[in-house]
Amino acid sequence: MKKKFKFTNASIKALPVNPKDAKGTDLEVSDTEIVGLKCLSGKNGSKRFLLRYTFKSRKCSIAIGRYPDLDVGDARRIACKYKLQLAEGVNPQDANNPVNKIPTFSEFFWNTYLPMAKQRKITWNDDVSRFNHHCRLLWSLKYNEIKPVHIQQVQNTMMTTTSKREAYKAGTCNRVLALVKTVGKLAEKLLDIPNVATKISLLPENNARTRYCTIDEVKAIIKEARRYHQFTIGAYIAMLFLTGCRASEMRLRKWDDLDLKGRTLTIGKTKNGTPHTLYLTATMIEIICDLPRVSGNSYIFAGTRANRPVCEGRHAFEVIKKRSGIHKPEEVVPHTARHSFASNLLSCGDGVDIRTLQVLMNHKDLSSTVRYSKISPDKQRVTMNNLDVLLRPSS
Repeated sequence: MKKKFKFTNASIKALPVNPKDAKGTDLEVSDTEIVGLKCLSGKNGSKRFLLRYTFKSRKCSIAIGRYPDLDVGDARRIACKYKLQLAEGVNPQDANNPVNKIPTFSEFFWNTYLPMAKQRKITWNDDVSRFNHHCRLLWSLKYNEIKPVHIQQVQNTMMTTTSKREAYKAGTCNRVLALVKTVGKLAEKLLDIPNVATKISLLPENNARTRYCTIDEVKAIIKEARRYHQFTIGAYIAMLFLTGCRASEMRLRKWDDLDLKGRTLTIGKTKNGTPHTLYLTATMIEIICDLPRVSGNSYIFAGTRANRPVCEGRHAFEVIKKRSGIHKPEEVVPHTARHSFASNLLSCGDGVDIRTLQVLMNHKDLSSTVRYSKISPDKQRVTMNNLDVLLRPSS
């Protein structure tokens, strides 16, 4: 095979494994585009880029990174950066080289940001997923090399439909950008490097959830959920609509969280990092007390696997919606239960005040409560009619 050719991602991917009986540890090939750029294929199938160069008459080499963590374009950019340092009389290997002390985006994420996030965020694993799936273009860049155009490129890539996937929705793109901005904010604080991500704007989102179930629809769902043949899953779905609790926080409740005497169910740590107490009604207690305690399973909504909760019950929810006669059932998802809880509390009778609703929903920010709460048309009509009575001139 040729040992010297123009590197492409396809050619590096197709590079054979170094035979086990070969004398050398690695099979080495050279790039014709960047002098000194090499790719080494090991006997275990690993592939890595490095740059070979001469500094003050001494032969040297410096690692660039592994494939496919870095693609060919990434490897060439890093090799060019090292060659620029050589042209300035600086050895890229020099530990005192200030450039080498600045971490890459990937190094900063794993070594600095993530340990902090694990202590403060329940959803830190979502950050890991977004980093792994969408931030590859930034991985190998040192933080002082990241420019707004790089971050814009991440956003543009997500917005583009490819042969393998549809373009990501604006909300998904915005969550990735928010992660990059948050990591950049920490880097600005600790490394004194400007957070260039602030120059990239979030995309307008027009997919805000407006659907909620009316009182009658909620009643029908709870009725059919309690009739469902898989009793535990049905009870779990009914409790979502009765409490407005976040689905994962309800599903993961254990018997130790329940205080029947005090009529409470405690969530030790919610999505926003705070504890939350659910005050149970007679119907809620009836549903919970009807659930069997499974030996060796500490969860209230016990699953079929050892000491695990029930599944999310997506199929069960589809069946329950159909039996309930819900209008446009495709618009109703498990999270609709939370929207319905908030909107119906505001609209029924005199309604609850927004501050009480904020506490019941366990929102840190009142704006979140407002976003979840929709005023029913009937409530709006009654309010306008009441105003009309107040303003009508007396005869």
